[in-house]
Amino acid sequence: MQAGPRFSQGGDAKAISRIATEVYGGFRQMFDAHGWDAPGEKLMTSASALIVKQYGTIRAFEAAHHDRLGLNHRSANDVWDREYDVLLTSFWGWTPDTWGTVGWSGDRGLARRRNLLAQLTDPFITVCYVTSNKSHVERDLKGKIAGFYVVSHETGDRDEFTHPIHHGRDVHKWRHSLRALRAFNYLPEHRLNVADLDPGLLVRARSVAAMGEVLTDPEQIALLRRTPWIEVEVYTTALPLLSVAGDEGSSHGMVPAGPASREGYAVAGGSHWMPRELYVLRFDGDIDAYLGRPSEGRVIIKIGISASPDLRRQSIQKAIPRGAYRWRIDRTSRSSGLQMCPNHAVAVKGEDAMKRHLAANAEWLGGEFYLATEDDIEAAWRFGCQAAYEDFE
Repeated sequence: MQAGPRFSQGGDAKAISRIATEVYGGFRQMFDAHGWDAPGEKLMTSASALIVKQYGTIRAFEAAHHDRLGLNHRSANDVWDREYDVLLTSFWGWTPDTWGTVGWSGDRGLARRRNLLAQLTDPFITVCYVTSNKSHVERDLKGKIAGFYVVSHETGDRDEFTHPIHHGRDVHKWRHSLRALRAFNYLPEHRLNVADLDPGLLVRARSVAAMGEVLTDPEQIALLRRTPWIEVEVYTTALPLLSVAGDEGSSHGMVPAGPASREGYAVAGGSHWMPRELYVLRFDGDIDAYLGRPSEGRVIIKIGISASPDLRRQSIQKAIPRGAYRWRIDRTSRSSGLQMCPNHAVAVKGEDAMKRHLAANAEWLGGEFYLATEDDIEAAWRFGCQAAYEDFE
């Protein structure tokens, strides 16, 4: 990787996991390739010391594998291209940034984990749909296939792989866990209903939730593969690596850093030809207080194009501290009764038209953010739609 600031412990852990997964196909295979030995449950915790012993530093280990990672020409479907086995299960929600594991409960669950490890590739993919029978679950997620993990064969207790906010809840459930190495969200606009994958699945819902079901149908796997997805942060704890002086910060409010953005949205065939929507986001809150001056009745907006305007909104919202200010979707192509733009180039025509109008008539706040009147928002949207859809019949 490029030279830069020294690694944090969490950054080292992610670097090791990534190389183990992408270059070797798993921690066990990496150990075998180097002639290292460690019990199965100790692979990840033993890796750092063995790497430093052989390579000198974690950065040297990364540098030695740079070309094999294919950083400049990765396939958008690299996860699925490796032909990992696929497990399907259900969750009560979908928060991979705080829940970095797949687990089983009780003695039957322990036996199930043991049996799965004997038959599944290391690592393997776990596809998760969100149960519809919990009142606290976000409504738009209920019954939907939310995303998937790449899961290692490293065993442990649930609390080793989850954020402390979960440790006091349902304390007897999912204790027999496996560490998730990577996580991926299906784009909200494209998420499948679980019945789209298998109409009979809900009849087996209890068994799938408790034990998981190995998917072998090529058509089901192909459907999951071609549904657009994006890599997101997965919860991880730092491995016991070399300490870094001066890093003794308070853990209050500490959230693990997310992975560096690689290719954005992923879909079979690449993302350039993926349909996009025009969108306008609106910033809700006391705009005068935010600006530090009178807004004179204008509002803050962001305009753009995206395969998933809602994921774009979520990423912008996540970048600001929690408080009274919220981004919401004002309008999108589909909410305005229009079809999605067929590809990136067509959508850019609409985005540029919106920018031209707002640059001339609204106040630019940097990037794609503007302070605009309602009339200017309406006009910009009209010009954008005309430019993007002028060739549509």
